Order: sequence, then C-alpha cells, then structure tokens
Amino acid sequence: MNVLKLTRRALAMLCLALVFCSGCKKEKQRTYALLPPDPEDVTAQGALSVNIENTGGPSATEGSIRVTDGLLDTKFLIFTYKPTFFIQLKFKQPQHITSYTLTSANDAPERDPKSWTLSGSNDGAAWTDLDTQTNQTFASRGLTKNYAFDNTKTYTYYKLGITANGGSALFQLAEWRVTNVPL
Repeated sequence: MNVLKLTRRALAMLCLALVFCSGCKKEKQRTYALLPPDPEDVTAQGALSVNIENTGGPSATEGSIRVTDGLLDTKFLIFTYKPTFFIQLKFKQPQHITSYTLTSANDAPERDPKSWTLSGSNDGAAWTDLDTQTNQTFASRGLTKNYAFDNTKTYTYYKLGITANGGSALFQLAEWRVTNVPL
C-alpha cells in the first residue's frame, strides 16, 4: 500500500514537472538591453601614418609600424623629435573610440611621451580634440597606461599629437592601441 502511494506521488510530481517544463522555450535568445556593448581593440584595422619617420623607414627594426604591431617588446623610435610630431590611424569605417593605451619603450625615460592630444576627424583636415594629457610619466619600462574619455561621435581618423616628451631629442613608444565601443 505504501508503495502504491509513493508511486502515485512520484507520478504526480513527474506530471507537474512536465507541465512546467513544456512552457519553457529554449529557442528564444535572451537580450539584455542594460549591458553596454563590448569594447573592441580596433588598432589593427587602421592605416598607420606618422609625420616624422625612423631614419630606416616604417619597416625598420624601430620603424613606425612597430608602434601598432601588438608587441610590447618592440618600439617606434625617431631621432628628430619635434612638438609637431603625430601618429595617426585612418579607418575604412568610422570608429567610436573612447579609450586608448600607451606603453613605454625599453629604455631612456626622457624619450617617453609627456604631453599629447588625441583628436578625431572625418576628413583629415578639421580636427576635434578628444583627450589632452600633460606632464605624464611612466614609472617603469614596458608600462601600459590606459586613458579613457567621453566621446559621443564616430571618426574616420584618430591622431595622437605628441606635444612634449621627457626632454630628449629622440622619441620612443612601444605601443599605441585604440578601443572602439559600438554606439
């Protein structure tokens, strides 16, 4: 008799579970409107240019392509730093950049960037200043520092104008990365 009662209870519980589960649909994908879109490093999608190049050219051991190669143990070095120096990325599609990183190179802290302005443009002629940093220092070699800023627009060009370094006639930077956040 007890076995019969246990069997009926188990059967009733099984029926309830089936009724409950039949209302669940797994095909529908959940969306969470409260979560922001994921940021994406888009540096490699941009075409790099500089207004002062390494004497060996862009593909030299310390040429300009090293500043966006994704490797922290390479660097871009120029021998004739001027406060008008800039590094620029041009994208095929406008990007919504809201942060960037700079990584100090392997030697001579006086060659590091000290003051700069990040600007955006859609034609390469009219620029909007997005972030300005002054008197920055890198406490160690190979140190990556992140700079976030408010930006509500997309731009095709992003230019990092290095207005001062640590006082040397030379300039060096291991890496510059930019991060896109879809609107």
